[in-house]
Amino acid sequence: MGDSKIKKKQYRKNLPDLPIVGNQKKWNIIKIVLRALCLLLSITDIAELIAIETGSNALDYWAAVAYPVLAGIILWDLIEFVVIIIRGSPSKGIHPGAHVGVELILWLGSALTVAAQAIKAPWSELGASEWELEEQELLAWVRVTLTQFSFLSLLVFLRFIFFVRACIEVDRRKKDRRLQQLVFAIREQGRDPQDIPLAAFRAAREQNHVGPSTVLRAISHSTRRSTDTPESLTAQQQSRTSAEERDFAYKYNFPIVTVPELLESGIHPEDARNQKVLIGAFPR
Repeated sequence: MGDSKIKKKQYRKNLPDLPIVGNQKKWNIIKIVLRALCLLLSITDIAELIAIETGSNALDYWAAVAYPVLAGIILWDLIEFVVIIIRGSPSKGIHPGAHVGVELILWLGSALTVAAQAIKAPWSELGASEWELEEQELLAWVRVTLTQFSFLSLLVFLRFIFFVRACIEVDRRKKDRRLQQLVFAIREQGRDPQDIPLAAFRAAREQNHVGPSTVLRAISHSTRRSTDTPESLTAQQQSRTSAEERDFAYKYNFPIVTVPELLESGIHPEDARNQKVLIGAFPR
């Protein structure tokens, strides 16, 4: 069991850097800037809430309801920054899967908080004219209250952006994992992944899963490029017979329904006879 884990780590460590598996540096910077903005807004919002609650004003405003979600936003963003600093890279923060769950909670929590404050807010006073508010010495407190409400509303929008981005990054990680599976499988067949056309990796990345047909198709692309001779073309034509399909299925344990698809996709006969790929056995 220990050897298996070590082997998986070695595979991942030696995985080549492929052009289509990269972090979007632009979004890494954008997320850092937006998180810094969220921290600033949240801290300012808490200061305004404390001022509203402790100040000598007559506004009937539900301030305390916003403390939990603001504290959650500050805590989560601080944890993200600490992880980035420890790992030394803007692209190596908390796993996107964790962000999906937490950002969903923070987004819904902040949205419900804004709704609760909007329902309980004294709009008759908040919407009064300036001279009326000055007469009651409430103008400054009304401005603080509206600023606090506006900042919290902006936080709802920002947390939604983080949630959507986390969902996108989870999907991209799944696609990159399919590409890694393809690289693992190609290496297990004694081939160099750098010899495989880039189009094969792009195609694998967009599929729902990496199956035997994906690996054989990728390997066959490199084989056809180096051995595109009349003899190989004749063998390809012969491989499309029903007898070849049955032989392929029984010998190499592929479901019979996938055989015509593989052969019609141009799988090289030598690869079809010599390569047996079981994706389920590779590290995930």
